[in-house]
Amino acid sequence: MLKISEYIKESESEKVIVITVPKTVDWKDYMREISKVEDWKEQMNYKLPTLPVGVKNKTIDRCYVVHDGKVRGWMKITGCQNISKGFICTTTEKNWGPGNYLFRSGPFHPVYKDIPMKGFMGYKIMNLSDLE
Repeated sequence: MLKISEYIKESESEKVIVITVPKTVDWKDYMREISKVEDWKEQMNYKLPTLPVGVKNKTIDRCYVVHDGKVRGWMKITGCQNISKGFICTTTEKNWGPGNYLFRSGPFHPVYKDIPMKGFMGYKIMNLSDLE
């Protein structure tokens, strides 16, 4: 796996990945998880059905988050891979099984204009211009 510092740069891609955090997750709790990775020392994981090619070859480096019907903001992507044994979340203590995971780290960049978007399962690859 590459070092997080190798991913710290401004976005050079027109494409981004978009994920949904379920409405059942309290946004304040999710922001608490995000705050634990904003110094780049740790990463957040998000389970995906497949590994996105654009992330694997580093042509997509931003992950936008949808929650409760709107785009909330974005984080830098630090990688993705299949985790064969799963892991236990250090914040929620939830046990996540084996699967494909997207890794994010660094500060959360809120979106200040209202961008409505219905929640969905999995992920979407979108044009950055459609979100900003």
